[in-house]
Amino acid sequence: MNDSMHQFINNDYKSLSDYLFSFTGNEFAIISSIIGFIISQDLSIDQVNSLGNFLESVGQFMLAKAAQDQVISNRNKRNYK
Repeated sequence: MNDSMHQFINNDYKSLSDYLFSFTGNEFAIISSIIGFIISQDLSIDQVNSLGNFLESVGQFMLAKAAQDQVISNRNKRNYK
C-alpha cells in the first residue's frame, strides 16, 4: 500500500464526523451543497458524474451497514427482554 493511501486510511474521521454532526439540518444541507458546488467547478461532466456516483456508492454502503446493524441490535434487544 502506498504512503498516501496509508495516510488516508489512518485519518481521524471520527473528529470530522463529530464536527459535521454539530450542525443543524439546514446548515448540514447548505454545507453539502457548497462542497458539491466547489468540488465540481473544475471537473468535466464525466468526472462530476463519476465522482458523484462514487460518493453515492459510499453513502449506500453506509446506509446498508447501518440498517443491518439496526436489525441485529433490535433482534438482540428483543431476545434479552
